[in-house]
Amino acid sequence: MRNRCFIAVMVFLLVGCKANTDPLDVFYVEAKKQGDAEVKQLEEVALFAVTPYAQLTGRSPFVLPKQPEIATQPIKKKSCWQPKYRKKNGSLERYALRKLRLKGVMGSNDNITALIQTPKGSVVKVHKGQYMGSNNGQVVDIKPQYMTLRETLPDGMGCWQKRYVKLALKH
Repeated sequence: MRNRCFIAVMVFLLVGCKANTDPLDVFYVEAKKQGDAEVKQLEEVALFAVTPYAQLTGRSPFVLPKQPEIATQPIKKKSCWQPKYRKKNGSLERYALRKLRLKGVMGSNDNITALIQTPKGSVVKVHKGQYMGSNNGQVVDIKPQYMTLRETLPDGMGCWQKRYVKLALKH
């Protein structure tokens, strides 16, 4: 019985492997004719005329213009307060202060922490002395109804100014 099944399978395999007897040269010629008939001719390429740049007057367009100095502009102060450079590494320092919300205050008299909500919706605990906001805002005081920050802002003339900002708890 096994031999008969084996012979039957071999016969089917040999019959299935019968090669195509058409000559390859005829197939190649027919395929080439069909391929040539389907190709569309491309449109002729338009010639591009290059116009050379010749500067007559004025500044070069490839150089940035100089900043105009206004006569009424105040002169930069030589000696003024500069903050110490510090690397911004707090998670709340990448957000503008107006986008942060005070959501709660918890703790006892000496150990009070504030709960700040980010624009993404997560809540972060903040202690006194930590930094938050894009203007180097340092937490100075935390009260049950609000928290106070000290920000340092450039005045546009090379100096820096301090300002105090309060974030109030909304009811």
